[in-house]
Amino acid sequence: MNLTQDTDTCTLKVEKVLKEGTDDDVDGEVRQFLARPSCREHLGLVEGKSYLIMGKSVDLPDIGGRLQYVFGEHTWLEYWPTSEESQSQKEHRER
Repeated sequence: MNLTQDTDTCTLKVEKVLKEGTDDDVDGEVRQFLARPSCREHLGLVEGKSYLIMGKSVDLPDIGGRLQYVFGEHTWLEYWPTSEESQSQKEHRER
C-alpha cells in the first residue's frame, strides 16, 4: 500500500470474479485501488488478507484508457477468509 496525504493506493490481485462487470478478463490480474486517506481506518485493509469487493461502474472511471478502481460510496468491502482460515478459526466456521 502506498499511503499519502492525498490518496491511498492499494495493489490487489483479483483472485476470482463472481460477477462480470465493466472490466473484462481480470481473473488473476493485479489492479490498483484508490481510496481517500479519510477512509483508511474505516476500510481496515490488512496486507495478506482476502476481501470481497463489490461496486458500481461509477467507481470505475476511465483515465487514460485504463479503468481506475476507486473505493467510493457505492463500494462494498468485506473480509473474505480463505478456506484455510475458515477451517482453523472458529469464528469463521460459525458463519
